[in-house]
Amino acid sequence: MSELTRKLLLLVPIIGILLLIGHQLELHLPDLEHWVKNLGPWAPLGFIGLFVVLTPFFVSVDALCFAAGLLFSISAGTFYIVIATYLAATLIFVLGRYLFRQKVVSFIARHKKIAALNSALADQPFKLMFLLRLTPLPFALLSYAFAIAPVRFWPYLTATSGIFIYNLTLVYIGYTTKHLAGWASGASAQPTVPYPLLAAGLLFALGIMFYISKLASKALKDLHINNDREE
Repeated sequence: MSELTRKLLLLVPIIGILLLIGHQLELHLPDLEHWVKNLGPWAPLGFIGLFVVLTPFFVSVDALCFAAGLLFSISAGTFYIVIATYLAATLIFVLGRYLFRQKVVSFIARHKKIAALNSALADQPFKLMFLLRLTPLPFALLSYAFAIAPVRFWPYLTATSGIFIYNLTLVYIGYTTKHLAGWASGASAQPTVPYPLLAAGLLFALGIMFYISKLASKALKDLHINNDREE
């Protein structure tokens, strides 16, 4: 058996898990999906509004990005996630810096390695914020940490673009797993992209996430920050 074949076989259970996740999300998010779809032409605004409102309360951004793939096409879901992410980042910055600063400081202080960012951001704030957005550290937690750090708003907002590599991959995975799971059960409408290309794209998306994980590990090792997910 070739090395490539062994690597592909290792991905089989991962793809199976993703299909299961897609199925479970469809089961546990029917109310959200039903509500958004019933909004008709206002569905995009409803989803973006939910994303912006829920994210500051540490609702998993991963699940929301995955849900965008379930609810919309790839292009539409991508666009809505980009808009929603910037708006959520802006709201968290305002909340963390101006309205709940003392509470955020106390909360961040309990996460010593995140609190250490305050001094680290003084040297190369944009570069550090961008690199950290590539890591799997929680979006809301990082945003609050940046909000109380000595950084300006526009560099902070621009650096938020680092998370799109990760988030948009999740949108694609959500879209793909929905159609592949539907195809397996015979209940899915034909997607705009042929199934073989969807499957190939899924493998590519997984490769992107593995690559990002390597970048994250290196960045976190350099910064001595734990990369455990907290969302």
